[in-house]
Amino acid sequence: MNYMNKLFSSSALIVLIFIACAPINSEALQNNSNNFVSISAGENHTCGLTANGEAFCWGEGSAGQLGNGSTVNSSGPVAVSGNLRFDSINVGWDHTCGVTTDGEAYCWGRGRYGRLGSGSAENQPEPVAVTGDLSFVSVNPGLNHTCGITTEADAYCWGRGADGKLGNDLTESSLVPVKVAGDLKWSSINAASATSCGIDTDGNAYCWGSGDFGNLLGQGEENRGGKKVPGAVAGGFTFEPSSISVGLDHTCALTPDGEAVCWGRGRYGKLGIGTTGDLGVIENLRVPRKVYGGITFSFITTGVFQTCGLTEEGKAYCWGRNGSGQLGDGTTTMRTEPVPVSGDLTFTDITVGSKHACGITTNHEGYCWGDGESGKLGTRSTEDQLTPAKLVLR
Repeated sequence: MNYMNKLFSSSALIVLIFIACAPINSEALQNNSNNFVSISAGENHTCGLTANGEAFCWGEGSAGQLGNGSTVNSSGPVAVSGNLRFDSINVGWDHTCGVTTDGEAYCWGRGRYGRLGSGSAENQPEPVAVTGDLSFVSVNPGLNHTCGITTEADAYCWGRGADGKLGNDLTESSLVPVKVAGDLKWSSINAASATSCGIDTDGNAYCWGSGDFGNLLGQGEENRGGKKVPGAVAGGFTFEPSSISVGLDHTCALTPDGEAVCWGRGRYGKLGIGTTGDLGVIENLRVPRKVYGGITFSFITTGVFQTCGLTEEGKAYCWGRNGSGQLGDGTTTMRTEPVPVSGDLTFTDITVGSKHACGITTNHEGYCWGDGESGKLGTRSTEDQLTPAKLVLR
């Protein structure tokens, strides 16, 4: 689940501002396959962003998560309604959020618990503005809550508040953004299922929400009750500002040297630490540990049961559950340490959902692999793909 958070470079922002006055052409994507710049995957749908800020989604649309005004599935990309220009777009379980070039946050899809931040719990098949007159640099949806960072580097969350995952020292749900407690300034934030995590401007990681016996928070303690406000992640690591990614029940981030570290539940090998014990038991981790293999990463992303990362050279590696081929290595074999994605492709972005993954190549082409249910691979088919398959745009 696209639980990643990537900011555009200043040069990319200039390009988007320059072209913002151009009319939106809903057929542009169909006429030119080489224009995706980012991609984000959820449970059963996927969304991509083009170089001119147009958003397209595909896969399951039952809750309106494709944003095209309907609740019909689509096995190929469809344009998000509203003539909006986005700087970033991120996909949750069954809702989607984006930040426009003006810093306005919009969400669409399932509205239960107020996860869209619009002041309502109703589903929305088209983008609706997040309330509160806040200007955002990033918004990241999870299972049933959403978090974002404003231009003032403050963190806000909204949606379901159980386990304290909104970080405001309460457990009540909120239909509108509420500020995360404390005086921290944030560089990135990630919402997941029952947990939220972020990295402050000094490179320190914090988590809050469900403790799951201490595994999810990474704070080195057995805390069944969890935390309702941010608590520092243990282990003494400093992290790259925008590198944290929270999956269903595990979290990974990168150090300034490009080392990947993970913590949380280790089932299916998604922490990438190999196996331990005579029976090959895969550990749960209460404290972050380095991913096995010594690979230097520039980006990392987590999903429900697997994790993927990119090297500086654009080589993709994945690890964890692989029953639908979501690791992209041509097999359905579970991996407890990173394995390269097949195809000799060079990627600039990668995303992991529940049982599928997608990436954008250096020539801006989209590829997806894994479970094809609901058409979320964008191949105009519902067939599984064990290796990267190119998006079919017509």
